[in-house]
Amino acid sequence: MLISKAHIKAFRSIFEFTIPIEPKITLMIGPNESGKTNLLRSLEAFKPGFPFTNNHTCQYSDYYYQGKCPEITLEFSHLSRENRRGLVPFHQAFKDIEKFMVKKDGPEPANYHVYLNNEEIPISNMKKFLDQLPKLLYFDNISLLKNRVELETLYNGDKRFTTERNLLRVGGLHNNFDLIFEDSTRGRRASEEASRLITQQIRRVWSQEPTIEIKLNVNGNVLYVDISDGTTVYDTPESRSLGFRWYLSFYINFIAQTFEAKANEFVFLLDEPGIHLHPSGQKDLTKVMEDLAIKNQLLFTTHSPFMINREYPQRVRLVTKGREGTKIDAYAYRDNWKPLRRSIGLKIGDLFFFNDNSLILEVPSKKIPFMKRFPFFRTQENKNNN
Repeated sequence: MLISKAHIKAFRSIFEFTIPIEPKITLMIGPNESGKTNLLRSLEAFKPGFPFTNNHTCQYSDYYYQGKCPEITLEFSHLSRENRRGLVPFHQAFKDIEKFMVKKDGPEPANYHVYLNNEEIPISNMKKFLDQLPKLLYFDNISLLKNRVELETLYNGDKRFTTERNLLRVGGLHNNFDLIFEDSTRGRRASEEASRLITQQIRRVWSQEPTIEIKLNVNGNVLYVDISDGTTVYDTPESRSLGFRWYLSFYINFIAQTFEAKANEFVFLLDEPGIHLHPSGQKDLTKVMEDLAIKNQLLFTTHSPFMINREYPQRVRLVTKGREGTKIDAYAYRDNWKPLRRSIGLKIGDLFFFNDNSLILEVPSKKIPFMKRFPFFRTQENKNNN
């Protein structure tokens, strides 16, 4: 099941608009304070249990003066057989429909409304019904990989060490963390194999340093994480650049999530991923996004044109803000990306890196008849006529 459309009404800077959502990746780009984060937050607010009150209501709207909550409506489509089996107990119409909508206008389960063919249908147990829908996960902060973690901490559920747990899962250990802490040949081999698998995964997506290596070392009940790049001895994660540390932590968390998840179980909402990366790292990140989107939908915001995959211009949504609040342009690629270039102020004169073999042409701003611009040919034509 996929989200194919979102209609947002009276949420923060958003007065009202509808945004089409791509099956894999939807990218929101625009200037500061245009409402990109509010768009992601509005989708997060759809989640059951979210503290959804009139504090989120857009001050430009009548809803604000009426003390009403915003309205978030999501359209769901691409239902699988498994999706239908889970939905049919709530209403028999789910056997045949291609899409349906769910609107939220308050914080309680009773504030959700389900529509089939624009007609609201009763749902006896809304809480269980909502469990059948894809889960929306908002990420603005990634827990950065630390230098060390104790065995007890891996098991006690401390959220500050989520990245370390996921690192071991990427290494094939899942929840059997004790294995690498064994003072035995089996434990040392498990640690080496986990290090190899993690290194293999990271090299696949980090093109800037093909010799990167992750090493897990155990001393008693403490696990140490070391990193080498072929030019230095092993360093700790905290001694590396913020960009690389963020990238590594991002990849570890999301690849571990998608390993265990069912197809389209999650919709990831990412605010400014890759902000600490230079253009080459951002291009690597777009490749990681493609991998993650194989199983789950992604929506993310950015300021950087390097985060745009030009093979899929239809994924880009230009976010702007005017007197009527935040607006969405789903065709930012028209006229050779003119709307996008105007919005973010990007001009050809701002770019000073080109390929070795480049050709730059200056063309006239006004159309001039060929004969008028090149009178030599006109003279030759007159001679021939004579």
